[in-house]
Amino acid sequence: MDPTNFLNALPTTQTSESRAQAKLLIKAAEANIACIESQMKDLERLRDQERGIITRLWMAIAPVHQLPPELLAEIFLIVHEDVYPFSRKGRVQKVQALSQVCAFWRSVAHTTPRLWTESLSVKVDETPTADYVSFVKEWLERSALIQIPVQLKIPGKNVEMGPLMDAVATTAHRWKRAIFDIPSLSIFCSIPPDSLKSLKRLSLRSADAKHHKDTQPFVTAGRLRRVSLTTHRTSGLLMPWSQLTHMNVIDTSPQECLDALVQCTAIVSAKFETMAWQDFPDMSQRPITTLARLKKLCVEFCTPGGFIVPFFVCLALPALATLTLELDIDHTWSSAEFTQFQLRSPNIEDLTIERSPMESDDLLAVLQHAPLLVSLHMECCMYCFDNSFLDGLQYSPAQAVHLAPKLEFLSWTYAGVGFDEDALDAMIRSRWWTDEQLLAFPSPPRVARLASVDILCDDDADNVSLEFMNKMEEYRSQGLEISVS
Repeated sequence: MDPTNFLNALPTTQTSESRAQAKLLIKAAEANIACIESQMKDLERLRDQERGIITRLWMAIAPVHQLPPELLAEIFLIVHEDVYPFSRKGRVQKVQALSQVCAFWRSVAHTTPRLWTESLSVKVDETPTADYVSFVKEWLERSALIQIPVQLKIPGKNVEMGPLMDAVATTAHRWKRAIFDIPSLSIFCSIPPDSLKSLKRLSLRSADAKHHKDTQPFVTAGRLRRVSLTTHRTSGLLMPWSQLTHMNVIDTSPQECLDALVQCTAIVSAKFETMAWQDFPDMSQRPITTLARLKKLCVEFCTPGGFIVPFFVCLALPALATLTLELDIDHTWSSAEFTQFQLRSPNIEDLTIERSPMESDDLLAVLQHAPLLVSLHMECCMYCFDNSFLDGLQYSPAQAVHLAPKLEFLSWTYAGVGFDEDALDAMIRSRWWTDEQLLAFPSPPRVARLASVDILCDDDADNVSLEFMNKMEEYRSQGLEISVS
């Protein structure tokens, strides 16, 4: 019986026979529904399967798949470089994403060495696993024969590098830049002799002072020019000192810093962070070392108290143009010894001194022996900025000797309050004139015209007077860049 007809013929008062027939029809209907649902699922699976085939077919005939591998590799390289900010992590993520799109793209990515020349950063807090060693090996293999940068950081002292260092060391001939932050220098025993032929820049941080002999591979690094060393007993490291052009050294011993510097006969730029001598050392037996190419020198003495001038007693730097000294107000300044250094280094053009213990007479002595000084920047040097200094710097045509005759830029941060506005104005006015005033002079001034004056007093200084503010506005209207606050 048809279920619909059965329902229409079903009497109001149901018998047991009619209820039995209804149950049978319900079961039949449920079976039909289950069959239909099963067929629908099969149809949906078939639909999804056909859609997948269509999608893959569209992908197969997409223009990108018609590109030759060489052109696709160039596109990958553009994507690899287009990362902002220019972070190593971002580029690595881009490479991994490209290599996981499909088998073809993975093949192209893995056979494009330039994609895998990003810095290999190895940081291990514990002995590396076999999987990690395998990953590093694969990364190095994909970069093929191209030069690569390497970064190795081992915070712990009890980390066994073993196979990992062996894997990294096999590519030593391809290192162009290397950064090492390691507890022991003995790790360099894994680097084959004469293998660092491509190395140009080295950054080494290690407190180990017992295994200097293990740095032998760097001695034959013929292209190494730039080093950054945070070490102890630095001068004892086996480095190609004579070929270095740029160095940055952090060592608590000023003597070690000095001993390292005098070995660098080709040095052009050097920066040191160290301590001061607690006692003035006997430098009488040390010969004068001339570093003919050194143009830029920065020395930071980071501890209070002690002597700092011994660093310069045995140096002659005829090409030195930029000198930066970061001192402490508790250091002891020795004008006589520094003057001798200036006589051997007469071409300083840019001088920066921070937190100096000098008084005005000391600074005037420095300026007296700085005939080519163009820029003077002083920071937290409150003992030497006073009326005596300003009077000494004031220009007068009647004088036979003029301090800092080339000076154009004067900057002083936290100058203190030991000076008068009138003395400052007199110094500025003596070294500033307009083009019209210059034409009216009977003879050209024997000092350069100021270009910029920037004076910041300490936090407790009174406000600049209205009269002096008007004078500054007048100078600015004439073309002088001036700020006093």
